[in-house]
Amino acid sequence: MKQFILFLFILLVAFSCSKNTTKKESESVVVTDDFKSYRLDIDLPVERFSDLIESVELVRMEETDNSLLSYIYAIDHTKGELVFTSGREDDVFVFDLKGNFVRKINRKGEGPEEYLDITDLWLEGDTLVIYSKNQLTVKRYKLDGDFIRSERLPLSPGHIYSYNGGYAMEMNYRLINDSLRFRYATLDKDLKPDGMYLTVDNRLSVGLALSTNAVVPYKDGVTLHRAMSDTVHYLSDKGFTPLLHLNFGNDWYWKESRDVTEQFVSEMGNTEKVWSADAKIGADRIWVLPYTGSVEGRVSPNFFIDRGTGAVHNVDMRKADKSNSVAIALRWDNEQMIFTIQSPDVASFLSELNEDQIKYRQGTTLEEIESSENPVLMWVKFKEE
Repeated sequence: MKQFILFLFILLVAFSCSKNTTKKESESVVVTDDFKSYRLDIDLPVERFSDLIESVELVRMEETDNSLLSYIYAIDHTKGELVFTSGREDDVFVFDLKGNFVRKINRKGEGPEEYLDITDLWLEGDTLVIYSKNQLTVKRYKLDGDFIRSERLPLSPGHIYSYNGGYAMEMNYRLINDSLRFRYATLDKDLKPDGMYLTVDNRLSVGLALSTNAVVPYKDGVTLHRAMSDTVHYLSDKGFTPLLHLNFGNDWYWKESRDVTEQFVSEMGNTEKVWSADAKIGADRIWVLPYTGSVEGRVSPNFFIDRGTGAVHNVDMRKADKSNSVAIALRWDNEQMIFTIQSPDVASFLSELNEDQIKYRQGTTLEEIESSENPVLMWVKFKEE
């Protein structure tokens, strides 16, 4: 009997050690870029945005006569400066990392050193790069606004980003070489097509492009995610591969490629189903903003995905009064996500957090935020699963 009790004790200890080892192994999951599908169910239990947050750091955007901002789009940064557009007259704004206004750049025009519009904007070190779809040009400037050089593209991409000395492009049904249609393509350093990916069915005569750039830098390459698609691809020196699938189930508007018709496009403005999505992919997390039609009383959901565990959160981004979203995700900055939030909404949002979760960057106070009409930038660190 004593031997049996001793054996049972040893067995229980061994089982306990086994459980602890398994738990530690599961906590140190290595995130890979192997293709994965994530089920994004709009009917998942809703979680408040504030409940997912470990801490926030807020930066006010200094308001001057030359830095009146409506919104913040296409943000990028150097080691010392933030660069973005505001959707107002194609201005480019430069602020320092403390939110102090540095300068406004506007080279809009039809001259050889000017851009007609800003379709995409990014930085290459301290060089500002602007793609103008109306001109089919990529123009480069110093961050003081001085012109560097211009390149005229042989194609008409919806969106574009630097890649391997040339460009990666989201074509979305536009012609290549006057006869071919592919969803994505690349240009080499001489602006010659050197890669074409995912042929387009000839029956697809409709193409849309979102204002958000569909070509985004990721590790050693770029991710490609066109409008009206639920799959993100990854392009690098290792090849072109699917990276992730956003599985909206029956909530996905497009069922088969043949459904992409003018009628479907005209009707999607009133559908409750998801017709496109913007996936911001970080090393360990993904933020997904689905696009649905304009349905009265409905705010589009946001999804937050842990790539290590596969956990999916349906995030309630609404204000406390259940109206429009309180903050909009812009991009990952290492392990933190940069959000923009309108200054009148800041105090109400912060009331959902504890004081020790809130930090203001040097030069920023809540009083200064509330006295300004400019939107605010907010770096968010999320809780670990």
